Amino acid sequence: MRGDRAIKGLPDSLRARAFARLDELLERAQSELMIRGSPPLPRPNLRFYDHRLDAGRATPPRRPEEAGTLEINAAYLVRHPEEMLRETIAHELTHLIVFHLHPHRRQPPHGALWSGIMRDWFCVQPERTHRFDASVTSARRQRRWRYRCACREHALSTIRHNRAESGARYLCRTCNGTLQWTGEEA
Repeated sequence: MRGDRAIKGLPDSLRARAFARLDELLERAQSELMIRGSPPLPRPNLRFYDHRLDAGRATPPRRPEEAGTLEINAAYLVRHPEEMLRETIAHELTHLIVFHLHPHRRQPPHGALWSGIMRDWFCVQPERTHRFDASVTSARRQRRWRYRCACREHALSTIRHNRAESGARYLCRTCNGTLQWTGEEA
């Protein structure tokens, strides 16, 4: 099968559906690009992963004439196949199309052009983030540490906790009080 390493729990049939959805969306995109007089978009590589919290990622090519890469979270794909196939593949492909249309000019990642392509070309409601339960991924999550100020409790990341232990001072944005470690994990 096309793609990359086998992801545990990702059935070949679902992997094939993802490639078929990419081909369907790419066909629509090529028609729209032709109408605009733009060159065709090189077929992106499609890869799967299960070690991050995001639903997908688009990596533009190094040069405009090369193919970009779409990466799709297999853990979410297995649990939410319809949403992932309908929305996430369109979302990530749209990023590559925006780059393809404007390779030398930075565009807002989820700006008007991106939203318009999602809605008009792919008939998908443009959403910036997913709504999936992230606990199904194998991504590492950073520990949090409980801190207090005069007005409330805060949860600092391990990085900030270690900096505070080394002498850095963190202030509350509300009361301007210094954050003090409670001695507990959050």
